[in-house]
Amino acid sequence: MSSFLGECSVMKEISKTEEAIKICYERVRSLEKKIEYDISAEKKDSIKKELSEVRKLLKTNEEQLSCLHRHNRKSFAIVAALCFMCFTIYALYILIYGQDL
Repeated sequence: MSSFLGECSVMKEISKTEEAIKICYERVRSLEKKIEYDISAEKKDSIKKELSEVRKLLKTNEEQLSCLHRHNRKSFAIVAALCFMCFTIYALYILIYGQDL
């Protein structure tokens, strides 16, 4: 039961991370648009610094999302293996003892 709750937590983390990535991409687009306009050099520098920080955050979030997806795939593989094992044991039981119970 705690494993299922852990998986819900992973799915929530994936959703949160995807949302954070979406927000970062929107912020990058808006900062890039600001840089394109004719603005002062010092304001352009501050926007470039902020853009650099947002890109670092974006990279970190994408790495975290990749890790969460990898964890989710491992969990799914374990569940699939357990289901296959249960089905195999049931099929062997039916083969050995027959269907007349």
